[in-house]
Amino acid sequence: MTNENEPAPSQQRRVYVLPTELVERIVAFQNEMGMPSEVEAARRLLDDALKFRDDWRSIVDRILAKTGKGGVNQVGRLHEAAKEIIVGHPLVTAVTFEKRSVSFRLLTGEDVHVFPDGTVLGDDASGDKLRYGF
Repeated sequence: MTNENEPAPSQQRRVYVLPTELVERIVAFQNEMGMPSEVEAARRLLDDALKFRDDWRSIVDRILAKTGKGGVNQVGRLHEAAKEIIVGHPLVTAVTFEKRSVSFRLLTGEDVHVFPDGTVLGDDASGDKLRYGF
């Protein structure tokens, strides 16, 4: 039983049964990338594959979840969260760290501007306005 005041664990242990050929491919990836463990290789492959399912809302949700609520250095936390989540993301074609916001563009054409208070504005590929967090 967990105390509802305790934070949720940041990791969970899972056991999956995989075909031998898939395990061999994971181990080959691990060796090619010089990763210290097979678990880290599988984690990286899963994370990279799941990023291709993202849309602008799911990316924004992850940024805002990492940013937290309020505080003196909210812009700094926004920038740090955005660096972790969108820099190197396979669907992000451009990132701009502005004085009071973070902006990014996706392969699908959305231009998104995220502000420290959780406000999100932008345009989709057809020029329609995006609004989120209102």
